[in-house]
Amino acid sequence: MTSAVLEKGPRHFQTVLSELKAFMEEKGYESVAEMRGAMSYERVAEPAALERANYLKVLGSYRLLP
Repeated sequence: MTSAVLEKGPRHFQTVLSELKAFMEEKGYESVAEMRGAMSYERVAEPAALERANYLKVLGSYRLLP
């Protein structure tokens, strides 16, 4: 978030807010509090699977700098 704001300026917060609102509407959330913890280890049937998925996502997003 910090890097994006430094790169794009304070107006980036408006983009983040509009994308968050769209995501919440699409998923049926009415508040951020309702979303909080939705994917926590306590609520996931297989916490190890969640950890693996997050690890694979990080690996997939890795890019070497030019």
